Amino acid sequence: MSKSSIRIGVGLAGATFLSLVVAVTVALADAQPKPVAGISNVMLAVNDEDHGMYSQIKKFIATNPGKDQAAVYKLMRSRAQIMAECGNILMAKSPPRGADDAAGMTKWKQHCADFRECCKKLSKALAMKKADKAAAAIKLVDNQCTVCHDDHKSK
Repeated sequence: MSKSSIRIGVGLAGATFLSLVVAVTVALADAQPKPVAGISNVMLAVNDEDHGMYSQIKKFIATNPGKDQAAVYKLMRSRAQIMAECGNILMAKSPPRGADDAAGMTKWKQHCADFRECCKKLSKALAMKKADKAAAAIKLVDNQCTVCHDDHKSK
């Protein structure tokens, strides 16, 4: 086999490999799920006064639970983790106001990241079954929500 035949073969193998990489990349991009929940859906699921995840956590902590309520702490921790994930969901959205330019979107994304971090602190306090630390983390979440709403919530 000549050197030119080998070069052509290697070139064809490289082109085939590149084509395969492009095809897989396109297929994976198309396989990404389309967003389902909007900002208002996330806010309602988190904040509904009677049934929202955050409301349930606040009510639980207000009862000054003992460490013997491990199963409820575990459930509340899961809710706090889902709330943290909601920060990621919100980050991919555009808020109703205050993000008409790059600086506004940067601010929105930072608010979402800060919310996520506050929820992670709440989750950690719940994992430790420390009602006092959870109560302090709840205040951090409340403050972060207020700051973000001041900048981005529709009036």
